[in-house]
Amino acid sequence: MHLIIAQLIIAATLILMVIGRTPLFMTAMFGATLAALVGGIPLTAAQGVSIKSLLIGGLNPVLVDMAGILLFIGIMKTSGFLSVIIKEVIKFGNYVGGGPGIITAAAFVAGVIGMFVGYTQAAITGVIAGPAAIKLGVKPNEAAGALQHANNLGCGAGFAHPTELSILALTGLTFGMFNIWMAISAFAIMGAGWWRMRNRIVAEGGQVSKFSKEQIKSILDGFDKTDHINPVKAFIPFIVLLVFASSGIPVFVVCFVAALLTILLSGRNIMQSETDMVEGVKMLSVPFTAIIIFLFLSGVINNVGVIDTLKNFFEPILNTAPIALMFVVSMIAGVVTQSYTGAAAIILPFVTLVMGSGADPMATAVAAASGGNIGQYYLTGGPVSGLNTVTPVVPGSDLRGANLFQRPNHIVGAIVAAIITVGLALV
Repeated sequence: MHLIIAQLIIAATLILMVIGRTPLFMTAMFGATLAALVGGIPLTAAQGVSIKSLLIGGLNPVLVDMAGILLFIGIMKTSGFLSVIIKEVIKFGNYVGGGPGIITAAAFVAGVIGMFVGYTQAAITGVIAGPAAIKLGVKPNEAAGALQHANNLGCGAGFAHPTELSILALTGLTFGMFNIWMAISAFAIMGAGWWRMRNRIVAEGGQVSKFSKEQIKSILDGFDKTDHINPVKAFIPFIVLLVFASSGIPVFVVCFVAALLTILLSGRNIMQSETDMVEGVKMLSVPFTAIIIFLFLSGVINNVGVIDTLKNFFEPILNTAPIALMFVVSMIAGVVTQSYTGAAAIILPFVTLVMGSGADPMATAVAAASGGNIGQYYLTGGPVSGLNTVTPVVPGSDLRGANLFQRPNHIVGAIVAAIITVGLALV
């Protein structure tokens, strides 16, 4: 009987988390602790499962890699190297694709920033790129909608979102190929937006024109003054990070070396640079807390019989198509909650369930992450760091129109993500 009551408490906790009317982390922590105590899990124990051991289990090694990444991004921002990279990518977008290229490039660089910090704010680049793209024939709602696709890259392929970190922890994966697979689906969404913007301009008898070198430089000078920085120098640390992070060397070590290289190339004072790096690590506080709470909740769920109950209910699908189940459940969770973080209440128990069926860890992780990440933006463009933060900086755009432009792009991304997960499951 006590396990049934504990499972009911977990169910109530998850419902409250999904509804979003109570503080997310407090609800998860309180509900999980109460369910654990009712389910017979002690506060401490010399051996076996206890609340203490489940909390310690939330200190996952993936947090170490994340700390290294934030050390690197801290010095990249203050050295000005990150601003240089942003400018060069937007220049490239203008050169190859005019207005659609500018807005897609702006979404890309905002997404890359979001990958590192876990909070994608596309308005940072949109304040420059939005009006510029509109002058070249992109409609306001197209610009706003395409720009906000930065979130699909930042949240989906990044290194800091708490739901992403929890999924990696539960599947036993580290950063690397997971981020690449997630980035591919995000690029599909961005590519669909770029193609539709370009085709609309051409279909209406227009030309995909672009700014001159002098014009684009004048526009980007309003973003940040970085003329004193050689673009080649700015890209070197970032390239070093990407190359060696995929070589098997611990990510923290690679990031630390890339940060030192940034200091040397920028000529910044070593003492001030250390302060800048530490400032970057301060951004770890929210995801650090979130992943401990989410993994604690998952541990309690697994130890009070919830997973066994779900297994009995979904056993036919688990025996035939566990990855498809994971993808569909994650997508629905994202659409319903309109929040990747809120969707964790549904996604994480199913990650444990699907992994328990013997499914491939990478396929499980990609299905869980891509479904929730894409689904959260489909209905409204996302409620927190979503479309509502972009439309104010793109003149003439509105939330409904921009979101309607986004939806076909998200469908393309969902199809690509589904193909990837099926391929991973079959390999």
